[in-house]
Amino acid sequence: MELRAWVRSAEQLDEALNDGGISAVCAPMELLDEKYAVYADRLIALTPEFLGGIEEKTERALLRLRERGFRRALAHTTGHIELLGRTGFEICGGSRLNCTNSETMRFYADCGLSDIIVSTELTVQRINRLEKPIKTGFMAYGAMPLMLNRRCPVRDGKPCGGADKKCGRQITDRKGNRLKVLCSENSVEILNSDTLVLSDKLGDFAADFAMLRFTYETDIRSVIKAYKNGERPECERFTRGLYYRGVQ
Repeated sequence: MELRAWVRSAEQLDEALNDGGISAVCAPMELLDEKYAVYADRLIALTPEFLGGIEEKTERALLRLRERGFRRALAHTTGHIELLGRTGFEICGGSRLNCTNSETMRFYADCGLSDIIVSTELTVQRINRLEKPIKTGFMAYGAMPLMLNRRCPVRDGKPCGGADKKCGRQITDRKGNRLKVLCSENSVEILNSDTLVLSDKLGDFAADFAMLRFTYETDIRSVIKAYKNGERPECERFTRGLYYRGVQ
């Protein structure tokens, strides 16, 4: 099974590209300058998750990436599929496309997607039963997003301030769990307090690739090593997600 990495920072991007065990790396489009063009075959551009108000700006940036030789990008929504098709990219599907059954899988294959990450709400049994006309992956590591907001909960609902505002702040839920807040250009993700870990469970999944999603990690090499060796990385708190218990 292939391992892919989803990164947030330039440091993580460099570490993932330097690891021969990572077949492809999803990286924010603003990080992909000319020096990364030599890695174009291994890179998948990440556009902003919410396009409201910035679609024209995003389209111009995508066209610049195509001029530099980048050819693959990830679609978070059906709106992204139309945009990426218009700008000439090979389209990879993200988990927010909510691919939950074989009919949905065939629909996205007909839309021209080359691969897709299935919904994180599927159990491993349902993933294994899917018809797979295109390459299929699943989220296998990381602090999974619980919610996508237009406004920042840390700033009392004011606009977040952009991807460069690395506040690293968090909110606390009613059970006392600390949920990190992940800022981007025009939206904010609230992350699960527990890290999804499946490094010792990859053999249970009938899929083509496992996606490792990195957010605030400063050392991703140890995580990648654990996944290559089938060993669970050390985490104070971890979860298996919904893969073994389903939606309750």
